[in-house]
Amino acid sequence: MNEKTKESKFLDAINKYAEGQKARITQEIEDYKNSKIEQATEQGLKDAYDLIKGDIAARKAAIVNDTAKKELGIRRELYKKRQTIRNEVFAEAEQKLLDFTKSENYKEYLRKQAEKALEVLGEDGCTVYISPADEDKKDIILGILKSAEIKTDNHITIGGLRAYSRKMGITADCTLDTALEDQSEWFNEKSGLKVV
Repeated sequence: MNEKTKESKFLDAINKYAEGQKARITQEIEDYKNSKIEQATEQGLKDAYDLIKGDIAARKAAIVNDTAKKELGIRRELYKKRQTIRNEVFAEAEQKLLDFTKSENYKEYLRKQAEKALEVLGEDGCTVYISPADEDKKDIILGILKSAEIKTDNHITIGGLRAYSRKMGITADCTLDTALEDQSEWFNEKSGLKVV
């Protein structure tokens, strides 16, 4: 082998080795680049997902908040309407009761209420409270509760009577005011106008 051939083979071997090294380094660079691109893509997708997820959560919170405000406003309106209906119904009922206290039937009603008080409390030591407007009807009550002490009570605005037995320590409330108030409580429970 001559010197030139040796040199040529040597250079070929070096070139082959250099080409092999170049190919290996190029592949490593390509693999590294692909790995970094894949990592960046994954991180970009994760960041985009987190951003979308955060945006959706913020929008849901805004919708829930807006819905709650609207619902509260509707409940307030319903409550106002319910109160208006209730007030109208009971103003009309109170007026009808006041009209009743001016009728002849009211005297019979007072007499029956005095009889009920007599059954519950007995006659001894009773104090009977009536509306100031019913002072002219004391005789009706005294016809039943003969020994009763009759007093007016400004808290009885419609009519009826409330009898208290000192001996028994109990009260028989037969006022139209209390009857109307009891109906008011019943109305609130049973009218179907509750705001839930």
